[in-house]
Amino acid sequence: MLALRLISVVLEGVKYCRNGGRFMNRSGWLVNLLFIAGIFAAFLVSATYRKRDEDVLWSRFVGKTGRDIAYDLAHVDDGIVIVGWTSSRKIPSDQNVMMVKLSKSGKLLWNKELGSTGTEGANCVERTQDGGFIVAAISSSNDGEISAQFGGQDVWLLKYDAHGNLQWKSCYGTQAYESALDLLEDDGYVFVGYTTKAGNEDVWAVKVDEDGNIVWERSFGSSGWDSAIGVDRATDGYYIVGLTKPAENGSTDMWVLKVSKSGDLVWQKRLGGTDWDQASDVLTTDDGGCLVLGTSWSKEMSLFGKADFVLIKLDANGEIEFQKAYGGAQDDIAQKIIKVEDGYLLVGTTWSDTVHGVEKQGGSDYLVLKIDENGEPMWVKCLGALLDDVAYAVFSDGESYYLAGVSYSRSFALRSRSHGEGDALVLRVRLK
Repeated sequence: MLALRLISVVLEGVKYCRNGGRFMNRSGWLVNLLFIAGIFAAFLVSATYRKRDEDVLWSRFVGKTGRDIAYDLAHVDDGIVIVGWTSSRKIPSDQNVMMVKLSKSGKLLWNKELGSTGTEGANCVERTQDGGFIVAAISSSNDGEISAQFGGQDVWLLKYDAHGNLQWKSCYGTQAYESALDLLEDDGYVFVGYTTKAGNEDVWAVKVDEDGNIVWERSFGSSGWDSAIGVDRATDGYYIVGLTKPAENGSTDMWVLKVSKSGDLVWQKRLGGTDWDQASDVLTTDDGGCLVLGTSWSKEMSLFGKADFVLIKLDANGEIEFQKAYGGAQDDIAQKIIKVEDGYLLVGTTWSDTVHGVEKQGGSDYLVLKIDENGEPMWVKCLGALLDDVAYAVFSDGESYYLAGVSYSRSFALRSRSHGEGDALVLRVRLK
């Protein structure tokens, strides 16, 4: 319809001039022709995006004038809570906690920013059984509402009710640097990340009760650099995944740890090749084992390009049942795995021109792969605009799935526009 209207406007203009209307001068015609050409170009781009993103139910940029990144999101009863980092205050280098709530239709309900003179940011959020949510954030400030109370950088848990009212907050750390990168609820809360209290970075896992009091705290490490990135409940404990880089071994491997309910190590397993490999998420399976999702730059594991998504199925004892790779010719960086009714969604970012026959749309795109129970691909989607779009988080409500990350594109399908140097981009996509 838009094309027909534009053609009609142009024809009416030509008819008017031929019938004795006032003619424009040459520069006026040039300006108008350029304007019309621009409209046609916009229409063609819009049509292309509509065709490529026909399953996108809505898109929303969240941010101000600086850079805003969404690292996690959670589904609450009346909407979606997104958390991340923002540098939208007057000092561009000042990083603060970003917390945003959207309605299920993508309408902005509220936007909170926490921080002071140092660096703050939120890496994870989890819906809680009481209908509220809990956020894990880091802080290196020596003042403000979430200052570092123990060392150079500490972790804060902030518990909110369903309406975004703070119920309690608590700080955790040592005299060194700590960070939290994943979080879950389980008779209280468990968060994982890293600590430098022993010198190098070690895996750090902490369990607290429902009021934020520490139940147990554990660290696991090699002689080098180690970090936890993901955690999930096991039938008899917890699976923790991340990376390990022992000082005596130059390669970085995926690291999977199973710990008991009391935080004691049950078993550990290194997975990787001769180059960089890291695990980013873990999902417990019905048989008591787990699916480990990560990214590999090792030629033994990366079968399609420079870096691929890698999915490894382990049984309850840590033995490999199958291993799969997914990707294109360039870098494909995995972030999250979730269960859906008839399979799983793997989410991350692609820099490859095509991934399993599906074309990328911009510099980098949100990459979504649906796989079956055996890890075989069912479909692939690349979602993005003209510049870089980087995905970090996903969840599904059964009928659709929501993606969040950061976009450096100025617009998405001409339906929403960014606000600054990079915005959090939230998409709701039909689950097919």
